[in-house]
Amino acid sequence: MARGFRRIDRDQQFLLPVDMREWLPDDHVVWVLLEVVEHLDVTALEARYAQAGPGRRAYDPRMLLSLLIYAYSAGVRSSRQIERLCRTDVAMRVICGLMVPDHTVIARFRQRHQDSVRDLFTQVLLICAKAGLGRLGIIAVDGTKIAADASKKATCRRQWLQQQVDEILARAATEDADEDAALGPGERGDETPQRLRGRRDREERLKRALAEVIAEEAERGLDAESAAAKERAFIEATRAGRSDVGSRPAGADPVAIAEARLQAAQGRLAEEVAAKREQIAVMRERIRRFEAGEGLKPHLGPFSFDENRGREVARAKRWVARAEQELVAARAGRASPPPECGQADLSPVPGGGRHGPRGITTKDERPVARRNVTDPDSRLMHDRNGGAIQGYNAQLAVSDDGLILSPEVVQDANDRRQLRPMSQAAVTAALLVHQERCRRQCPEMGGCCIAVSAVRGSRDHLRGCGDTGCPCLADWIGTLLFDAGYWTQDNLTAPGPDRLIAPGKSGALPQPGQHCDSLPEDADPATVMVHRLATEEGAALYKRRGATVEPVNGHLKDRTALRRFARRGLAACQAELTFAAMVLNLGKLCRLDPARRSAALTT
Repeated sequence: MARGFRRIDRDQQFLLPVDMREWLPDDHVVWVLLEVVEHLDVTALEARYAQAGPGRRAYDPRMLLSLLIYAYSAGVRSSRQIERLCRTDVAMRVICGLMVPDHTVIARFRQRHQDSVRDLFTQVLLICAKAGLGRLGIIAVDGTKIAADASKKATCRRQWLQQQVDEILARAATEDADEDAALGPGERGDETPQRLRGRRDREERLKRALAEVIAEEAERGLDAESAAAKERAFIEATRAGRSDVGSRPAGADPVAIAEARLQAAQGRLAEEVAAKREQIAVMRERIRRFEAGEGLKPHLGPFSFDENRGREVARAKRWVARAEQELVAARAGRASPPPECGQADLSPVPGGGRHGPRGITTKDERPVARRNVTDPDSRLMHDRNGGAIQGYNAQLAVSDDGLILSPEVVQDANDRRQLRPMSQAAVTAALLVHQERCRRQCPEMGGCCIAVSAVRGSRDHLRGCGDTGCPCLADWIGTLLFDAGYWTQDNLTAPGPDRLIAPGKSGALPQPGQHCDSLPEDADPATVMVHRLATEEGAALYKRRGATVEPVNGHLKDRTALRRFARRGLAACQAELTFAAMVLNLGKLCRLDPARRSAALTT
């Protein structure tokens, strides 16, 4: 056992070595990071700084870039937290050279150079490709929801946005007029009032959100004119007794629809009564001919000569009775006050099966477009837990060894429309990776057959020479893997590389040997895909998706702490996701064998 304690002398000078290189071990990730950043082309970053004129010198962009990369790799994205760590963390002090950049410098650097992040990501991707990372045989694509720097409670409809904009403009005009009366016309009465100067950004965001809502309502047919046209078309179809009217438009007048429903039911009853009269006339004619000896005896059975009786007439009467009840309920609902929040209105509404309308909860409000006033580019999305978040959809294309080839931020709440753009992005990134390390030894074309195909035609059909023994095709896209969120008929037949799309969740996937029957020649694309996933080869191939893109999604949210974007706007969030993806790729590069890494940096 130890005896006593070690003495602590906090007054001792030169506690750390004088040489800063001795503060960290030689194999520390900071030295690798600084070496990689030194090989990056940061001309675009340096061009934004003035090289002459008044003012003090700026911090070196390479130093700030290295600082941000190391901070993101440690899950620290707050500029204030990074500033504090520059005083206490040894690795960050080494990166900064004992300088402590202010948090505003860090935040402005991240904001000022967001347009250069894509170029930096591409440079890191090519370095990783030189080091042998980025196996292109299998590329998995997936989307994950990342929250925006905005609350979902700040998502508002058009009426509220218009009201806020009108109030701000009216308040500004009133205070401008008051200042003109108090100060005189020579005191710049047209300037923004002092109390409203801090609201300029909010006014701009409100106006932008209002303009986007108006445009979306016009595009989706949610404006008042389009909604009225849909209501008129539904009422006319209901009055005509058509069976393909569908569900009633939300916000439509229930009384007008009930009246149209009653007219249709009464018309149906009149038609059935007229048909019954014709049947009675036909039956009486057959009886007369039998009594005259001109025909066979008719079989009456349960036939009734009363025009108000019969199965079809009785059914039509029930429709009329239900429609009358519906009209009475609709008129009573119009006269009564609306139900309180949280209470359901179970009055009968148009629609239902063969027995007429049924009582369901009414929809008194038309669907409207909404925008978030904090971040108008963000959208309300459903997460995997069944809840809703205000955020973005982050799409990732990941190689077989976990290298991120293409990160994209989109505003769609689901992944159905992202297969084509993500396939094109994956092909573009794979082409860069392939050309960086291709030896151009195609026996048929003499160079790189993939590059020749890219020059000759669309990048959706890069097949190369087609020779399975070609070394160029050995380092090219084999299969793209997608989960059930991308399953649509259009995606199954879309042009592009070979793909596997799951028809459902993991529990609904076809098991190997489940579809043992031979595939018919006229099978549709969905049947072909399910049959292929049921084979041993297809099941093993799709199983690789869980070991490629899913861990990267977890690393993105846990290692870099990117569960919520720190900035607002689609362009800013795209830059932040791209930067986080670059950090993850750099982490894989730093964990490589030093010989492979050095070879990639020296070539």
